[in-house]
Amino acid sequence: MPAVKSNRPINLPLSQVISVNSSPIAIASILHRISGIILFLLIPVMLWLLQTSLASPESFETVFDNILIRFLTWAFVAFIAYHFVMGIKHLVADNGGNEELKSARMATMVSFVIAAILIAASFVWVMF
Repeated sequence: MPAVKSNRPINLPLSQVISVNSSPIAIASILHRISGIILFLLIPVMLWLLQTSLASPESFETVFDNILIRFLTWAFVAFIAYHFVMGIKHLVADNGGNEELKSARMATMVSFVIAAILIAASFVWVMF
């Protein structure tokens, strides 16, 4: 065995990967990426809904009287809200803010609370 520690990556068992990525900071980062992917996939659908709803007043009523379409619209707005809040948190971290573990955890929790408030407000706005 060599005396120098190898920098080669090792294959961790799934239980270790989950335990490493179970901190709120890691969860926020993973969910930020997932929300970005979902937004990317929903953009064509939302553009089609916008085009359909703007065709006439009747088509607007037809599109937004459907509860599933309103739920999809709410999901889109909720993902935007979450992605925006966590993106701001990441920008602050990229510029040197919240470098200590304690402040990073606090910023993550504050971001989760702000995102939850925005998501709840968007539910009320879209669904009612």
